[in-house]
Amino acid sequence: MAELSSSPGDPLLTEEELLALRSVGRVIHRQEGHVFISQGEETDFALLILKGHVKIVVGKPPRIVAIRGPGEIVGEMAAIRQKPRSASIIALDEVEVLHLPATEWLKFLYDHPRAMHAQLYAADERLEQATRKIVESDLAVEQRLAKAIVELVDSGVGTPGEGGTLLRFSQQDLATLTGASLDSVKKIIRTFRDERLVDTGRQTLLIRGIGDLAQIADGNRTALL
Repeated sequence: MAELSSSPGDPLLTEEELLALRSVGRVIHRQEGHVFISQGEETDFALLILKGHVKIVVGKPPRIVAIRGPGEIVGEMAAIRQKPRSASIIALDEVEVLHLPATEWLKFLYDHPRAMHAQLYAADERLEQATRKIVESDLAVEQRLAKAIVELVDSGVGTPGEGGTLLRFSQQDLATLTGASLDSVKKIIRTFRDERLVDTGRQTLLIRGIGDLAQIADGNRTALL
């Protein structure tokens, strides 16, 4: 039997498992803004992200709760729970995914116990991250916002350039991602801009001072004083 242990940083799927999934799935390409899954709908496929990133969005007005990238599987629980979708999944940039019908996804998990164990491990990691975000909700908005920006850059969502890393996020997106008010986010972004940590554009944020933002995220400095 395959080794069932999992550790942080381990790939969700081995090359052999990925080949098995590719044999039953269908590769599809979609552009930024495409809605793969809508909250509340009754569909039961899973998506393995091959390239690009998607955002996980819940509620009305919509709130971004997570960003997922290459190697991660989204929508996988619908095939297991057989309940309406709990969130929307929307392409954040150009995305390539492997579309996996529910029956094939479940059969794959039963046939590959190591992959099922890795999936359970990943689900527990996500739950821990969500719990940690709740605990961290008492942090100052400045620190939460800096932390969100650093996490986005580290995840590879942004576009690197000579002047910094470009994030295609509006200030409203950042407000929903951090659980802060739009007015608070606008005020802090102005401060970050005055300190030349960021530049703002239409629905974009150019990150210039990622090191300083990391210091703010860790609570070691502030740009507000």
